[in-house]
Amino acid sequence: ERIDYLEQLLGDSADKHAKELQDLKEAHAKFMAAHGKQAKDVDALKALHQHHATMGERLDYLETLLGDSADKHSQELEALKAAHAKHMDAFVKHASDLGAMAAHHATVVERLEYVEKLLGDSA
Repeated sequence: ERIDYLEQLLGDSADKHAKELQDLKEAHAKFMAAHGKQAKDVDALKALHQHHATMGERLDYLETLLGDSADKHSQELEALKAAHAKHMDAFVKHASDLGAMAAHHATVVERLEYVEKLLGDSA
């Protein structure tokens, strides 16, 4: 009986250890599968990171873009101011010419009175 008891005890213990070993192997297989997936994800992120501009590069690009735009707008503003000044000079000249022409020309009323006077004198 003692031998049977010992054999049963050792057998139960061996069966228990075999089951625990199998459970550990299965858990390890799951871990390795998850680790492989994570390693692939990390590699994919590294590849994406290589194609992604750094913050400094992005700021440099924006500063260049805005600087060029500001310079262009400044030049266009100066060109518009120069064109405005040119048109203002032309307007002032034409306004003074119009004033001079108006001073030399008689109004319709003055011309009508002149014609009536001429006709009145001859009648």
